[in-house]
Amino acid sequence: MSETSRPQFPRRRALVALAASLSLALAGCGSEAGLPDDDTRTEQAVGLEVDPVRVTVQDAGAEPRANLEFRDVDNPAQETTATVARGFAQSVAPAEQADPAAPAAPDGLDAEGLETTALPLTAATTEAAAEDNGSRRVQFRLGETEDLPGAAGFEAGWTAEASGKVSTVRLAPPVDADDDTRAAAEDAVMGIVSLPVVFPADPVGPGASWTVDSRVTGQSTLLQTTTYTLDSVDGDRVELSVAVQQRPAVGALDMSGVPDAPDGELRVLHSNTSSSGSLSVDLTRPLPVAGTVAATTRVTYGGDGDARVMQDTTTALSFG
Repeated sequence: MSETSRPQFPRRRALVALAASLSLALAGCGSEAGLPDDDTRTEQAVGLEVDPVRVTVQDAGAEPRANLEFRDVDNPAQETTATVARGFAQSVAPAEQADPAAPAAPDGLDAEGLETTALPLTAATTEAAAEDNGSRRVQFRLGETEDLPGAAGFEAGWTAEASGKVSTVRLAPPVDADDDTRAAAEDAVMGIVSLPVVFPADPVGPGASWTVDSRVTGQSTLLQTTTYTLDSVDGDRVELSVAVQQRPAVGALDMSGVPDAPDGELRVLHSNTSSSGSLSVDLTRPLPVAGTVAATTRVTYGGDGDARVMQDTTTALSFG
């Protein structure tokens, strides 16, 4: 890889930052159809076309096999809480002391160093319009939360296939929300989008596994491979084990002017991810009903000298 990036550090991202990797398209305005009525006035929604994911079946699993698809269109609204947590740490060490292995992913979202945001959500799914790139239009609205004061009424959602493949994400902040609140809410919502539950097109059975390759925008842009293992299916209830691997989308960092870091360009030498997680999915609901997935990725950079820069990025997401 030949791209070079300036080092990224934790901060709330405004919508303009997200647009650096997502192309803009206008969507509708006001309250989304399918959600209960709400008095909050929202701005015109902005649609973000996301990079398409790639799904690869590793093992079709045991018989009996079946196609797994969401069947959530026009069902009653879902009430749930999604919690997004993120952390970032950077250290510099001599080459002989640099450990390329990522620290263990956190067991819970209350681990030291994590910034956690709880999102009480009301979600609903309607049939997508004929011109939309997908069959399902998922919408959700943020309720009152101490973690994001002033963000109640924030609306978001996506257009997706029945398999879960998302084509467009929509964001509509409340008219009265200030810039910091909007940026914080957008950042948290994109944390949900970063872990898409996508089912393969082919029938699968117990023990099946498949990968979903996607791009994640956060403290730095990462290429992500999520491996889902089908533990069980009971009616509409699907139990999944989840493992995540991440790697940087750029091949080098420009460290000029960064305190306590070697000057010049540093190349990616190693990338390693530690992860754990499981999700419970109700195929009649747009969002997972339970579960937590956490991942810590360590990227080690080095140049011509002996110094190594290690960046640890932690992301975690829970439902229910």
